[in-house]
Amino acid sequence: MTNNTEGVTVITGFEGPEKRLEVDFKRNPERPFGLRSITKDQWQDMLNFSSCTIISHTPNTHFDAYVLSESSLFVWPFKIMIKTCGTTTLLKIIPKLLEYAHFCDLEVEFVQYSRKNFLFPQVQLFPHTDWSAEIEYLDNHFDGSSYILGPLTQDHWYLYIADYSEDSDTVTTKETTLEVMMHHLSKPSAQQFFRKEEVGDRDKFPGVAELIPGQDTDEFNFTPCGYSMNGLRDDVYSTIHVTPEAHCSYASFETNLSLPSYKRLLHQVFDIFQPGTVTLTLFTEARNPARTMDLLELPGYVLKYKTHSELGSNRDVLLIQYESLDFYNNKQKKRVRPVQALNM
Repeated sequence: MTNNTEGVTVITGFEGPEKRLEVDFKRNPERPFGLRSITKDQWQDMLNFSSCTIISHTPNTHFDAYVLSESSLFVWPFKIMIKTCGTTTLLKIIPKLLEYAHFCDLEVEFVQYSRKNFLFPQVQLFPHTDWSAEIEYLDNHFDGSSYILGPLTQDHWYLYIADYSEDSDTVTTKETTLEVMMHHLSKPSAQQFFRKEEVGDRDKFPGVAELIPGQDTDEFNFTPCGYSMNGLRDDVYSTIHVTPEAHCSYASFETNLSLPSYKRLLHQVFDIFQPGTVTLTLFTEARNPARTMDLLELPGYVLKYKTHSELGSNRDVLLIQYESLDFYNNKQKKRVRPVQALNM
């Protein structure tokens, strides 16, 4: 708990919802290793600006995956994607990242910064104190546009895009990204992510590796609670992060795996975490009506809100919000009945 300036006690907790930054660069055939030529120590120098540290590093032939003290970093030759949670100052890494890109003779092609609304915005540090401050900071480095998707009075999602691609057929930024942000985890599910004496730092969590068959996973169990995972399978990544405390329980799942239908994968994810509320985003290279319709009905969940935005350069984003049937029904029971008017 913490006290605000008016002396009112405000309940706070760990901020699970991540800040996410992706920067794609134009391919440079003369520098085929691109950003992968940057060393682990150099990445840590950059991460110091966001106040997080590297826990482990797992490479494959396509990309490097780093588990961080607060979420994850993925590095391809011509792209970087980083997610940080808590009160990290993610955007402060941008000057150092652009310095590394210059060293590698790379030019920015596409920038995407996004985050869900914070649970505890009052404890965030500059430039993450509010969306307008984040936009101003981003605009100091890029020429982009900002969006807010979802109802402002409920869960919503902020997005900033800067697009420098010269050809709509450019392949470097055209992949599908599914991000699932889950709150109100069931108590039994959340309890699984509290550290037990017999659990080691890198013990595998049952069912996680099977979410994407054939992937290798780098998993870390935090003390006293919390969990992070990076998955690697060829050019496909996945990542999971869990904050299990009851008053701020949260879990996220993200992957660039492209599927004709995500229903089975989402069913597996929901089975592990049993979330009460879900904010799902699907970032694609072009609108796919069949895939959109496929997501409109998920067994055991009520669709509360959906929106689709065309972002230009043949890129689309779909946002959908769900509530589990149990969460929805319990909420309905707690609704206050209207007060009857008095007879005068």
